[in-house]
Amino acid sequence: MTDCLANKGKPWSPEDLAALAKIYPDTDNKTLARIYRRSEHSIKNQAILYGWKKSEAHMALKPGCFKAGNPPWNKGTNYSAPGTEHTRFKKGHVPPNWKPLGTERVTKDGYLERKLHDTGNMRHDWVPVSHIEWEKHNGRPVPKGHAVVFRDEDSRNFACENLELISRADLMRRNSYLHLPPELAQIVQLRGALTAKINRRSKQA
Repeated sequence: MTDCLANKGKPWSPEDLAALAKIYPDTDNKTLARIYRRSEHSIKNQAILYGWKKSEAHMALKPGCFKAGNPPWNKGTNYSAPGTEHTRFKKGHVPPNWKPLGTERVTKDGYLERKLHDTGNMRHDWVPVSHIEWEKHNGRPVPKGHAVVFRDEDSRNFACENLELISRADLMRRNSYLHLPPELAQIVQLRGALTAKINRRSKQA
């Protein structure tokens, strides 16, 4: 198992991501996991991040999918949930981890998100505050396949001039220094820190 998942936890290289984008639509995740020596969960996460979808041809052949026109196995039967009426989940019941609209939270990466919807879909309900502020300043939503980054690298500075819209491809290239040799990666990081400091000084001036 250790050998099969030799790349588990390692950052994706731009080359692997480019290749994965091409074959993802027509290849099942189990096969992709073997090719890239990662977990199926890792493959799925990249697809969600970059908006990749399986092709119609692949979905039509995928085993286990419900085929249109086939009657469901439980058609005509009645189902009664286990347990007593007293212990069953009741309509209108609010789960203990529910948060009201407007609630803010910090992601594991340190970014601020705000709850704008209450559909139960976490990825839809919670929106990055940087996106909310960018849309407020520009009067339009963040385009698909794009991200909002902080020019001075301060994830709490939502000033209009500090929010930059870039494509996810450009964002991936910016982050590619993680794959460079340690000495070169350190130089890139120091350059970024120096640029951020210059930007802050210029703003104060």
